[in-house]
Amino acid sequence: MKKIICIICSLFIFTFTQAQNGANSLIKNSPFHFFDGTFQLSYEKSFSSNKSINISGGFHLRDNNNYSYSNEKGWVGELQLRRYLLHEVNNNSKLSGFFVAPYIKGAYFSMEEENYYYDPEYDDSGEYSSLREIKSFQGGVLMGYQMVFSGIVSLELFLGGGMQYADSDKNYYSDFYQIKGYTGVVPRIGFNVGVSF
Repeated sequence: MKKIICIICSLFIFTFTQAQNGANSLIKNSPFHFFDGTFQLSYEKSFSSNKSINISGGFHLRDNNNYSYSNEKGWVGELQLRRYLLHEVNNNSKLSGFFVAPYIKGAYFSMEEENYYYDPEYDDSGEYSSLREIKSFQGGVLMGYQMVFSGIVSLELFLGGGMQYADSDKNYYSDFYQIKGYTGVVPRIGFNVGVSF
């Protein structure tokens, strides 16, 4: 028990010491993605006084969406190269202030449906399953503002947009496919909460 307490105290002291020197790396979560059935995490690391790299990834999982017999699965990955134009006043963190970031993003989604049919002419019924897939690639630019409180907790808000190309079955209509399988100009807005380490 004493060893566990010593380890916890050491980690707390290390985190507090790092916080005093300013946050140089953050782990962030996007709470709004939970409404879409996606768990998304980001890792941001500074590599100079005003530049950082931000890598994010997420997993999408939804079972029996909208009371239908469908299962949605997928993943998404994104890379941003950030440049901080203005830093927060009286904040020694390299990861605080206004930033601009070109990005690239890739995603894969699949939806498996259980379909039922009935043919009155032959008095026949049954079920069959179908699998539909979306592969997409996106690139664009984001602008945002990130605040780091006491060198530990971060809040980030960003907006921007880019171009997306999606390979999917364009003739299949569903909200899932109309949004994730869209090809064209896409807006981006987001909010992340994070901690330094």
